Amino acid sequence: MRTFWSVILVFSVAWCAENPRVVDELKSPMTQIPLKNAMGETAYREAVNSGTYRYVGNDKCRLCHRDFFIGRKQDHHDHAMSYLSTSEYRDNPKCLVCHSTGFGVPSGFVSVEKTPRLMNVQCEGCHGPGSNHLKIASMKKTGGGFLAGSDRPDRLKAMCKSCHTARWNRSYTDFEEAYQKYRKPLPK
Repeated sequence: MRTFWSVILVFSVAWCAENPRVVDELKSPMTQIPLKNAMGETAYREAVNSGTYRYVGNDKCRLCHRDFFIGRKQDHHDHAMSYLSTSEYRDNPKCLVCHSTGFGVPSGFVSVEKTPRLMNVQCEGCHGPGSNHLKIASMKKTGGGFLAGSDRPDRLKAMCKSCHTARWNRSYTDFEEAYQKYRKPLPK
């Protein structure tokens, strides 16, 4: 598996350096934070300022959601940072907002050095900060507590569409079909 991702990295260096979409994107305005885009400005600010929601990293998720954790390790999202082939991209906020977990959100990804546990697009990259979910699960042993959980499919879909735009999306042709696949532990 490591060889596969090494080959992908080599090809992505050449692809990014010459790809007009990448060049154009770097000239465009900052991409909005997916969580803010999905929730709307007011709800996002209230949630972030409440102190209730912090990113915890997917090591916590694997304790209860082992099948999903293992399934996502085989998914492109879990290797999203490897597609950022040079430091120009790996340190660029326009790239990090979609290639990491929670970039631009308090307690989210800052850099590979400072927050390596939030590299790539992990569970919280789609569902939002998991601290409240952990708190609820420890008290009731039930789900919920996410800002964009399965109980809020419109927000969850908006999270997907924040990064999977017409400009960047090459992973599916039918959004609903792709979304339904991700409801399973291994989205194939």
